Amino acid sequence: MAGLKKISVVSVLEKGMRFYLTALKSFLYQTYIDVEWIIVDNTGHNVLKNKLQRYLDGSRKIYVYANEKPLKEKDVLQQAFSLCNGEFIAFLDLRDFWTKDKLSKQIAFMLRYMTPISHTSYAFADDKCNLLSIGCYHSLRELNMLNYSLKNPVSNSTIMINKERFMPDFSRYEEDNPDFDFMMFLLKHGAVSSGMSEVMTLCRPIFDEERQSKIDAMVQQLLLENPEDKTIGQRVLEYHAGSALNVQGLKLDPSICIGYDVVLSLKKLKEIQI
Repeated sequence: MAGLKKISVVSVLEKGMRFYLTALKSFLYQTYIDVEWIIVDNTGHNVLKNKLQRYLDGSRKIYVYANEKPLKEKDVLQQAFSLCNGEFIAFLDLRDFWTKDKLSKQIAFMLRYMTPISHTSYAFADDKCNLLSIGCYHSLRELNMLNYSLKNPVSNSTIMINKERFMPDFSRYEEDNPDFDFMMFLLKHGAVSSGMSEVMTLCRPIFDEERQSKIDAMVQQLLLENPEDKTIGQRVLEYHAGSALNVQGLKLDPSICIGYDVVLSLKKLKEIQI
């Protein structure tokens, strides 16, 4: 591992654990060697450590820290940053998952262009790593500024920071602001992100709780009425995904940035047994 830059992968668990296994697969699947995973359980219930206990002593370093009481978002991010030993910090949302060479390709990109922060493209998928036909975030095949807006946010799980060249100053956080958006905070305080065009993160569409409950109920009813049809869940999700909170206005053709290597990577990701 001589000469490799260490990467700290950061995840924060705020509430549900429904998808943590695909995040675990994403970490174990990476080809980059010098990497650690810092997980902060911010639920106040220490629900994740027992689930991951048998992986904590493996060759891939995984550390779980549980907060007795949930912290505010900016405080828990400051905590996670302080626990990182790596020169680079990558974010992995426990609802999302990464393709095979995500870390290797992204750090190579950052070292080549000496960029302090970068983001990758992403596509949308269901919780079994199946691509959804609702489009994807696509950046041009050249260095470009981060295309960020509240309606089409860049997923935090695509972000990597060079800690030596850019370290967020959380002391500049406005304490009287109850809403904390990490990407907006970085941009307001001087972060300039360079984008990569390859799809390296797969994001599940995020629905509000009321809509998600209705969709779940609809799927269950259709499954009862059509027990032989195994594609109902996928079709219902694709039908409703266009109105998900994080895909408003995205109607792009996934073929513009999803290549065979991404499809193959997802196929292998689905086959991993843990």
